[in-house]
Amino acid sequence: MKVIWSPFALHQRKETARYIRQEFGQKATKKFHQNVLQWVNLITGNPGMGPKELLLQDKKRDFRSVVISKQNKLVYYVEGDTLYIAALWDTRREPRLQADNTK
Repeated sequence: MKVIWSPFALHQRKETARYIRQEFGQKATKKFHQNVLQWVNLITGNPGMGPKELLLQDKKRDFRSVVISKQNKLVYYVEGDTLYIAALWDTRREPRLQADNTK
């Protein structure tokens, strides 16, 4: 299965990594990236594993999500043989605002 990150999700990942690096150092940043890739690999093998994202049920796509850490949720959808990573939500922020920004 092919994996495509949206520009929005890539930006969120970069900003999250930058914050982790500033607050917790390079080792924590590396662990964050490894965790993200591990979850993407799990989803690739079983794309239906994440529950449907209720905050995005009014969108055209069938969004799903998985909580990858206490602070982060990976939002994705599948079309054909491609997994699209749509967003990386900070679970400490207002959910509705994040949902409104997810395309």
